[in-house]
Amino acid sequence: MSTVAWSQHDEIPTWGGELRDSSGVPIADATVWLTEQGHKHAAVTAANGSFAFKNLPAGSYTLSVETAGKLSNASQPVLLAMDHVTVLVTISDRGGLAIAEQKEQNEATGGEQLSSRAVSELPLNKRDFSTLLLLAAGTMTDTNGATNFTQQFAINGQRGVEATFAMDGSDTSDPEMGGGTFTNFNVDAVEGIQSSSGWMPAEIGRGAAGFTNIITRSGKSGFHGSFFEFLRNSALDARNYFDHPTEGRIPPFRRNEFGFTNGGPVVIPHLFDGSGKTFYFGQYQGFRQVLGTTQVLAVPTADERSGSDTSAFPGDTLYVPVDSQMARILARYPLPNFPQGPYGAHTYATSSKVITNANQFSIRIDQTLDEKSQIFARFTWDNLTGPTTNPDQTAIDPSFAVEYKDHQRNGVLTYSRVISPQYSFDSSIDFTRSTPGFPTPNHTDAAVKFNDGLFEAFNSAGGSVMQAYGNLIQARQNFSYIRSGHAWKFGGEVRLNRDTTYFGISPNNEYDFGGGTAYSPVEILSQSGTHNVNVGDPLPDTLSGLLTGTPFSYNVAVAPPYFSGGNHIGPAAINRNNFAFYIQDTWKISDRFVLDYGIRYDVYSPITERAKRTSSIVTTKTATGYQQEFLVNPQPGYQTNYNGFEPRVQLDWRATQKLHVRAGGAMMVIPPNIWQDNSLTGSTPFVIYPHLSAAPGAQFHYGFQITPDELPRAYSTSGVDIFASGNTKDVPANTVLDVDRYEHDMAALTPSHQITPLNLAGIDRNFGNGWLETWTLGLERQFGNVTADVAYVGTAGVKLPRMTYPNGFAGASPEYAPYTQFDSSGNVIGGFGVENVVDDTSHSSYNALQSSLSGTFPHGGPGVQASYTWSKSLDDVSGVIGGGTGSTGAQVAFAPQDPFNTHPEKGPSTFDVANSFSLSVAQDLHLDSVNFLEAVTKKITRGWELLSISTISSGSPFTIYSGIQQTGAGSNGTDRPDQIGKPDLSTARKVREDYFGLGPANASYFSIPINLSGGTGPNSGRFGLLGRNTFRGPAYYNYDFAMIKDTPFGTRTSGSELVDLQFRAEFFNLFNIVNMGLPANTIKGSGFGEISKTAGTSRQIQFSLKLIY
Repeated sequence: MSTVAWSQHDEIPTWGGELRDSSGVPIADATVWLTEQGHKHAAVTAANGSFAFKNLPAGSYTLSVETAGKLSNASQPVLLAMDHVTVLVTISDRGGLAIAEQKEQNEATGGEQLSSRAVSELPLNKRDFSTLLLLAAGTMTDTNGATNFTQQFAINGQRGVEATFAMDGSDTSDPEMGGGTFTNFNVDAVEGIQSSSGWMPAEIGRGAAGFTNIITRSGKSGFHGSFFEFLRNSALDARNYFDHPTEGRIPPFRRNEFGFTNGGPVVIPHLFDGSGKTFYFGQYQGFRQVLGTTQVLAVPTADERSGSDTSAFPGDTLYVPVDSQMARILARYPLPNFPQGPYGAHTYATSSKVITNANQFSIRIDQTLDEKSQIFARFTWDNLTGPTTNPDQTAIDPSFAVEYKDHQRNGVLTYSRVISPQYSFDSSIDFTRSTPGFPTPNHTDAAVKFNDGLFEAFNSAGGSVMQAYGNLIQARQNFSYIRSGHAWKFGGEVRLNRDTTYFGISPNNEYDFGGGTAYSPVEILSQSGTHNVNVGDPLPDTLSGLLTGTPFSYNVAVAPPYFSGGNHIGPAAINRNNFAFYIQDTWKISDRFVLDYGIRYDVYSPITERAKRTSSIVTTKTATGYQQEFLVNPQPGYQTNYNGFEPRVQLDWRATQKLHVRAGGAMMVIPPNIWQDNSLTGSTPFVIYPHLSAAPGAQFHYGFQITPDELPRAYSTSGVDIFASGNTKDVPANTVLDVDRYEHDMAALTPSHQITPLNLAGIDRNFGNGWLETWTLGLERQFGNVTADVAYVGTAGVKLPRMTYPNGFAGASPEYAPYTQFDSSGNVIGGFGVENVVDDTSHSSYNALQSSLSGTFPHGGPGVQASYTWSKSLDDVSGVIGGGTGSTGAQVAFAPQDPFNTHPEKGPSTFDVANSFSLSVAQDLHLDSVNFLEAVTKKITRGWELLSISTISSGSPFTIYSGIQQTGAGSNGTDRPDQIGKPDLSTARKVREDYFGLGPANASYFSIPINLSGGTGPNSGRFGLLGRNTFRGPAYYNYDFAMIKDTPFGTRTSGSELVDLQFRAEFFNLFNIVNMGLPANTIKGSGFGEISKTAGTSRQIQFSLKLIY
């Protein structure tokens, strides 16, 4: 016979908290039951949902809640061992109970906790839950990190690769490229999202600036599920600002998202009855989309294609003989069709079709072994095909497409056991596999690029190969022990990366025009006769170089015949291991003070290659200066860091009953990113990257190429054929490649016999882990059911990776290329070419005031979640690879202006947003309570809800580039001008896309410092005085709304509805606000200072039906 003990609210509780529904609304007059060995304890919730129990003995309890005659049971036991534990109990839409301690909710100083209802009902474009992370203070989009074409997030001023993800505790960050996988996971299968940032406990590592854990739904709350269909059609949408006015109404847009969820106990009639102990939950989601994207490009005019160049000398015309090979390329460009566009007479506006298909499913099993033990297993499968990542290129030729394809897999198995009320543990093993690849169908046409952005590139991919097969195996062991005011947690994890990659840039050959000086192969006459160009003279502009087929530089990735080429060029089989241990404690010093402290220790092994296909540059200091060697199979590739101690401490002071003050500090190891920071594999001598730059008397022509048959054998400095055995594993450690001999042997095999310096890559021997330092001070205050937070958050990124150029850029003069050999005339006769070396000398800082407000307003008011961030993020580079030149529009370059001085690069991070505000609102419309609707059946008036997500943010920074080589340091598209005027940046003028306001005269605000006495390089110039990221783009405004109608049908014996039919109408960018993107930022390029793309979509409308049971 059970006994019942009623707890009163005016007594001091030992266990209590708040009861809320899935939308966060407090539930009053509900009975909360705690049961232990037949003894039942009960408490009734107050008007604000609060409840409390007093002086309960330590032990393991079963939690249940009875509200409105319906009983809900928790699937996990409740352990009581410490006084004054405060919890948040949430009843899901399907009757399940979720329990979260208040300490768990607030153990990190930033981030968001999102319920299943918030995830599934808020208006999400593409049902991608990761966009909800932008609701958190301090979280911005990092477009630099989106190498795997999934959205990445700059959290508290850190790079996107430092945002880490998990699902049910299993790591789901992309093993190679960083960022999240499974971001398209079926949101109806999400129970909640736990997002943490700022100060985080010691159990969180992985270099995380932010850690997001997706909790998937289980079948423990009974047989339940849903079917859904979401439809989009461009017939309902508004026109994009840059849509060409004559090409139909708007570009076509078709999207269909469909799927189901289903879960419950495993019951097989007459064979197995798993009621109460074995549960399943499965889901499937399909995605089909055909999207017509708006493209605005700069292309050559008809007159320019015939040889007329009016841009080289104002008021004069050059009559350039057009090379026959270039004429064929020019003929494949579309002709301009929109002279009023941002590129004037060069503007071509069209739409480009992008197709995306995805299929994903998962199955989850929960097994209760006994009252103390349970097993959980889940497998998730996701196949993605598309989108095309370069629709601007497919607007020229569909074969120029670069598609994104990825097959993602994740599995986890976890065993949990409660040994006693004070002691429990869990053991877990999981794996993640991701195969991001970017196949290019065109393996014939060479890439033609314009370093100054003059025109849209021609096949910019050039047949590039980028394919990764990332595998991560992880084992974790965690222990929890509670005693005498201390809640200890300790454990460890092992993470093993086993990856394979293929990599090669422009194996079709690449010819780069502009950015540096090329020399004329023909006589060019001018209309005035005063600007004639003789053979061998510097060409006056990029257009004349294009018409004559005379590029500034030539690049190619070419594999020797004895190594794999084609789609398997540059193979690498990569290993890395991580071992971590941690211990943390929550010490309740008194009723008012709680101290969280701990330490974590991480060791990351250096990146290694299983077949020893690695190489690197080693620089040593001698009595006569610095010397370099190029090593094959360098051992070690870089140093192992054993100093990975990561302390964490935070003090929580309950100043009043409703006011908390928190201060904390933390350090975290940032491991090297296996894709971006790995310059050990995929390079010379396994893939050769010869580079030619134009020089007086050493010109080359479009069509010049280096083929595999023209590559010699690789010899060591002692004269040994390095790969004589045909097995790379036989190469001795630290074998020195004879670079000079290789270059001379290659010259002997090529028709021109010209010395071609090799582009070389490597990692600095002193390279190691980076560090994230975090310090916070914040206040939290409760106002009824609403919680307000305000905090100062500061971070510093120390020893961050960057790409360095110790031998200058392409075309560097002898004084800027110390490791290249020149003759007395300045011609290259040997030595190293351009060097790309990863080191860890970058630094970042972030300071922010972050505030948030969340909760539900009384008297039927809305549930809200708002955040505002006022911040400043500074660094000297915001990434390692990415950006670059070669296309029209806004450019982002990660290389410095001066390769030997990075101090002038310090400025706002490319993802810095000074002001950001977000607001999500959910409001029950209570139409069934409106007087004049009383005559209408409740089936129609009940169940209406309005939801919205609003975002307002200031503009992103951008840099102005000159588009011409200014100094002898060479050309990499990063030279900057001097500023001589102050532009009026605005999109509110009559011509909205003219951001600088002077149209064709926008360049008059700047002066390019060339043709100076004492200048260097072919243009006798110096570095510009303008800093990095000194201008800001337009602000961003977006308002998404959803109207939802839930209609119940049928009644269960428990009184709940049998099924619920949900209709949704969603309006993205409801007010059709034109959010302009960044302007073209290269002075010598087309349309400088003009904007050619929007930063978001026009208004789009989506309808859907969902059947919930």
